Amino acid sequence: MSDEEAGAAPAAGGRDAAAGPGRDEPGEDKAGASPERPRALQGPRGPAGGGADAARAVREARANFTVHGANTVVDSAAGAVHVGDVYQFGGRPSLVSGAVPRDELRALRLVFAEPPGYGELRELLTERRIIALCGDPGTGRGYAALSLLDELTRGTVERMDPRTELDRIADTDIQDGHGYLTEIAVDGFPARAGSGDTPAGTTGGDHPARSAAGARPAEIHLDRLRDLLTARDAYAVLVVDAGDFADELLRGRYGTLFRPPDAESVLRRHLRPLLGAGGTEAVERAVAVSCGADVTGALGLEQLRPHEAVTLAGLLARHAKDELTDDGLRAECAGFAARQARAWFAGAGRGGSLGTALTTLRPAAFRSALAVYNGAPYSVAAEAAEQLAWEFAATWAPEEVPGRPLFTDNLQARLTAARAVLEDGAAPVGDVEVPVRTVRFQGRALSSAVLGHIWDQHHNARGPLSRWLRTLCDDSRPAVWVPAAVATGALSWRDYPYALAELVLPMAAADSAFQRMAAATATAEGARHEAVRGAARALVRGWARGTDPLLRRTAALVHGYGSVEESLTAGLDELGRLAGAASDRDGGAAETDWGLLEDTAYSVVRLLAGPAPGTVVTRIGRWLGDGRASRRDLGLLCVVGAVSMRAWALWGLEDRTELEPYLSRPLVAALLAVEPGERHRLADLVRFALDNGRSRDAVLTALTDWIRRGERDAALLEELCRFLPLVAADEPGRERLRHLAARLERDPDESVDPAVTARVREAMAPGEGNTAP
Repeated sequence: MSDEEAGAAPAAGGRDAAAGPGRDEPGEDKAGASPERPRALQGPRGPAGGGADAARAVREARANFTVHGANTVVDSAAGAVHVGDVYQFGGRPSLVSGAVPRDELRALRLVFAEPPGYGELRELLTERRIIALCGDPGTGRGYAALSLLDELTRGTVERMDPRTELDRIADTDIQDGHGYLTEIAVDGFPARAGSGDTPAGTTGGDHPARSAAGARPAEIHLDRLRDLLTARDAYAVLVVDAGDFADELLRGRYGTLFRPPDAESVLRRHLRPLLGAGGTEAVERAVAVSCGADVTGALGLEQLRPHEAVTLAGLLARHAKDELTDDGLRAECAGFAARQARAWFAGAGRGGSLGTALTTLRPAAFRSALAVYNGAPYSVAAEAAEQLAWEFAATWAPEEVPGRPLFTDNLQARLTAARAVLEDGAAPVGDVEVPVRTVRFQGRALSSAVLGHIWDQHHNARGPLSRWLRTLCDDSRPAVWVPAAVATGALSWRDYPYALAELVLPMAAADSAFQRMAAATATAEGARHEAVRGAARALVRGWARGTDPLLRRTAALVHGYGSVEESLTAGLDELGRLAGAASDRDGGAAETDWGLLEDTAYSVVRLLAGPAPGTVVTRIGRWLGDGRASRRDLGLLCVVGAVSMRAWALWGLEDRTELEPYLSRPLVAALLAVEPGERHRLADLVRFALDNGRSRDAVLTALTDWIRRGERDAALLEELCRFLPLVAADEPGRERLRHLAARLERDPDESVDPAVTARVREAMAPGEGNTAP
């Protein structure tokens, strides 16, 4: 591009900008034309695609990791899982049970809150004699089971030894009129002590030597047990963890999905005895404290489970008695999500075979995937979960090939076990939104707690998790790769060197544009944390000044987020240097690296959509007036991108809320609505690009799109008609735009409404208010 083609610097850059090399790129003094023939400039392409779905995905993903409380919990005397004795088996075991003390049942009656459908459960148990309550530990299944048996047997309840093989119970083992409770965990081991389903100290510990086969009876064995119970006018309730066995029971006669009781009811019932002297007023004050924004914010959970409500009741009682300060209460509440994450992954993958291990690995994978895709379409989260389950299984048993279950999953049980819900949502496809089914945790704190627990507490899980995230970051769908990249960034500040080596660097130098964009996103997200910002800045500058062309392109993309450098000006300095590197590599003439130049321009346009567009407009103007071809090319590419790229394609890690109503417009059109003070300077930039032969066609194509959109958006048409006279300040420019309007009106394939083109021609007519000052 010759200096004659470039013309004079536009007013946006200031007159001094045209005087010589720009002062924003110290260390470069080479000027002159590009050694290759002039190239028509079409603007940056947006290297990894994206659109309205990418903008929504990054907003949802970032919200998942804004809760930075106590995300990891170490074992303590109060919360540790107790492991019982190891039992050896031989021969036929007889039923061993122990009576539930009457005092315990009386205490239960005082605090028990009926779960939804409790009456139906009582009717089922009365009719069938045996039922299985399937659900996640901590939901109050054990309390409900004890209450049901207490009512039907008038307090004659036995707790069955969890080692008992139900298919071998004899008629002599059952006592007349008794009720029997037994707990079966997902992998065939007894339920964990301290799970919150039954009062503390009333369940056995884990029994590693127990065979899963004895704890998972077939339905025919339950039929036999039902006959034995009927003959003795007795009852039995099984408490079963969510998983394959629960799914099997739910498809049969005896299984029912347990829904936990309302947390506030549980809270009130436990507060009454704890605050007995204060009466109803004290209970109401404590409940009001629990509903306060500081407590609910610290909890990060929408609906507490019963055992959490019991714990919170104890904390509120201490707070009411001035034994716990406000800060202490918030600190205790901040650990609830972390304790849930610890409970979810305790013992995951345990078992003697891959099939047994998968019964816990698959729920663990689903919870992990939901931590990344919280709020995303269910199909995205579910598919990601299956991929992670495969990675977990391949790590657990490298010589075996895991499969997927087809029709044996119970969706509602799976969601309940993950504290998740399905909702009706919408996903953008172009400018149109289509309905989708979305899934999310019932609490924003869970995403950070789950990923933080895996990363910090289970080192061997990092490998499959990292491979999984890298694979997801190579998916072309923004709804897939954007949340994976944001999660990568959130993990990086927890162990930056590891994340850099295993996640960021392999993607930053990848041939895949999606992985490079994901690496840039992760680096920029990680740099938001002060502890790693300096390291990220040094890393990106090293990429930019190195010789690897792909790392240079990734460095250019990182600067589009504006989070690595200390200021916006410093970021623009780095982008200017990268533009120079695109044309002058290793100190000698070389063909222009248009990929690097376009990625650099793309990042500049992203910054133009940021909180300080005036600074970026000034810099683009200086580049257009620069004597160096690389800077002029960069400036022209930026202008073309700004007039042609939709605002939603320029998403970042920070939302600019005032742009929200205008995201479907080209960026310049959106800025005209929210930055009226920049109207004239934006017009200067567009006029310069329109007068330049290399960028004129691209600008006219963008303006054509504006006019066509004006048919459907009257406000955009009026904005365009106020803007065009500033762009076409002389008669040749006005004539060019009048000719464009006439051509669109006569288009044989897609003619524009004559009223629209007439409005454009009217705006171009000479007269007061229709020329640029």
